[in-house]
Amino acid sequence: MAGGEFHDGTPANDALLVQLVRGTLGRGPRSRGEPRINVSSCSFVVTLHGLARSAERRREIEVAVRAVPGVEDVVNRLEVT
Repeated sequence: MAGGEFHDGTPANDALLVQLVRGTLGRGPRSRGEPRINVSSCSFVVTLHGLARSAERRREIEVAVRAVPGVEDVVNRLEVT
């Protein structure tokens, strides 16, 4: 295990998974000016809390989080403003 990840690139624990998810959410042109999203993880199930600017953006965020290696499931509690 190097850098807290397994050989397939998945994180070794929930704390590392949260860091990966936060990094993913902080990238891209649409991340600037976004409301803050709180991320937590338990047993590799990621929970999102916060605000999204639209229902479409809420779905986009969930899709991006599901694509992060190691995410088993997503509980999307984002509210649309």
